[in-house]
Amino acid sequence: MFKKITLISSVLIALAGCQTAPTSLYAWGNYESALFASFHEPEVREAELAKYLTFMQSPPKYEQKFGPGLYAEAGTFMLQQGNIEQAILFYELEANAWPASLPLMHTLVLNLKARHNIKPTTNNQGESKDE
Repeated sequence: MFKKITLISSVLIALAGCQTAPTSLYAWGNYESALFASFHEPEVREAELAKYLTFMQSPPKYEQKFGPGLYAEAGTFMLQQGNIEQAILFYELEANAWPASLPLMHTLVLNLKARHNIKPTTNNQGESKDE
């Protein structure tokens, strides 16, 4: 009986040690390779950016947050592709996820909306949320 308990305990301890935990507080995905490809590897740029955007549109694993700046970078990629609405969405996500980025993201959104004649976002009372 003692041997069974010892064996079961040993197996449980061994299995607990096999769990993989995230090595970072933040989910980074293929950010580095996408960024490198966007500047230095035009032949794989589109594929890397597509993988990056797919990563950014799925929830991170292990209850991690997306790293600081990742939403903004996705917004910039979308802006470079001419998708203004998606760029604005990612800039707003960055501002919500990282309050320190709010002034910059707010300015980017206001300028993009003004430049492309996009109406400001309003709240339930009809007041502009963008101001």
